[in-house]
Amino acid sequence: MANDFAYDFRPATATSGKPDGTTGYIEYFQARRLHALQHPATDAPFEMAFLVSSQVMELYFGLLCHELGRAKLEVRHGDVPGAGRTLRRSLGHLRALEATWESYEDMAPSDWNPIKAHLGHGESSSVHSFMYRHLVFLLGLKSVQMLEPHESTPLIHQGLKEALHAPSIYDEILALLQLRGLAIPACVLERDFSEPYVPQREVEQAWLRVYREDSFADLRELGELLTKFAQHFNQWRQGHLTATVRTSGAKPGYYHTEAPVWLRRNNEQPIFAELWSARTAM
Repeated sequence: MANDFAYDFRPATATSGKPDGTTGYIEYFQARRLHALQHPATDAPFEMAFLVSSQVMELYFGLLCHELGRAKLEVRHGDVPGAGRTLRRSLGHLRALEATWESYEDMAPSDWNPIKAHLGHGESSSVHSFMYRHLVFLLGLKSVQMLEPHESTPLIHQGLKEALHAPSIYDEILALLQLRGLAIPACVLERDFSEPYVPQREVEQAWLRVYREDSFADLRELGELLTKFAQHFNQWRQGHLTATVRTSGAKPGYYHTEAPVWLRRNNEQPIFAELWSARTAM
């Protein structure tokens, strides 16, 4: 292409980020700053879509962390209706998050290769999304190994270390079940929350009582909302795997493993395990 080929075809006056007067809309939504955050580095036609969709995902990760943090507090205070409203609202966010993969639907390896060549194999891997890591820790998918990619950012690393050791939304709900008279074993309630969750038969039996007894109708609704949350999050994870295979095949990813192998292994980790296993006996 000619030397005057532009990587960014948006109106330059709308993306410069330079302050030049303002409106209430610009200030509240930080629109000027928002549209100045994309800096394509190649002439690959898909790079702008990759940048924007990835940034939208990051924002949704943060939004879901906000909602789950709120739900944890509501559960801790025994506000089951409030937690239900928060989780139900979160399902809409998850559906929107799933839809971000639509921007990758027509991306072929030839579209992705120049972007990947610019990113290289260093700290531009998706495992460096600290907000995603906060989200999966909130969901109970704990792994001390996943602190390693963030060692070069001490403040972020410290925050993730604290999140690793904190109870997940599921831990808080199991504590609520125990307060409501259901038998949740001490090995669940008093465990080291930084360790991966190990499903327990007693927890499965507790959920069976929740689904069978009318006195636990509010908890049953909470269980269904958690199940839907896990379902939509798993669909987003499957979309990640599909987009990766579509654009990269079995090329190496983080830890020098084939990217699809890494993603499939992570996707096999159950979220809210006993809510799924209990359905066999329902």
